[in-house]
Amino acid sequence: MKRQLRWVLSISSLAIAALMLSACAKPEAMTINRQEAAQAPVDTAGEADGNILVAAAEGALWYASRLEDLGFYVFPKPEPLPPFGVQDLNSKAVGVDKLAGKVVLLNFWATWCPPCRAEMPSIEILYKKTRDVAFDIMAVSVAEPKKTVTDFLKGNPQYTFPMYLDETGAASAPFAGRGIPTTFILDKQGRAIAGLVGSRMYDGPEVVRLFRELAERLP
Repeated sequence: MKRQLRWVLSISSLAIAALMLSACAKPEAMTINRQEAAQAPVDTAGEADGNILVAAAEGALWYASRLEDLGFYVFPKPEPLPPFGVQDLNSKAVGVDKLAGKVVLLNFWATWCPPCRAEMPSIEILYKKTRDVAFDIMAVSVAEPKKTVTDFLKGNPQYTFPMYLDETGAASAPFAGRGIPTTFILDKQGRAIAGLVGSRMYDGPEVVRLFRELAERLP
């Protein structure tokens, strides 16, 4: 329960930080997470003080200011994810544990979303420029049939970064209920260190440099 509550509060902070960014949103998806946040208990006595002590002990996160400069909301400490499983394009069930040992760009998108499509060429460039380090991409299509996604990829064969399916949208709801694209950066233990609601470009030299450094330095 504490983990779920902490995740709801973290996502709320992420959404507040991203109000001015470009993102697509289906009204029903937005309602799901508003209800979750409204119904979640807010008894965090002792946990806030614990977070402060942990942050003080660890010191400032070395990547925080650099990710914030890129528009990401940086979590005060790495956040374990809620249970999460999707399918690959061959309909095989997979989870983020498939990418354990790598820093992961976890991106939620849909074919109907213009900001999602706008950032995809830059994600492909980032993917190609990080093949030699412990970094990978997990791009999850939200609430779309497999055929819709595979037809889109047939028409866009330039995209080679890994794509996954969440046909019902249920697995993505805790992550992308505020709108898409929504993107998280995961450390090598599968914990979220930062997130972004909205589109951005990922192929700038400073972005590529930072992701390579994350892959080399994060535990």
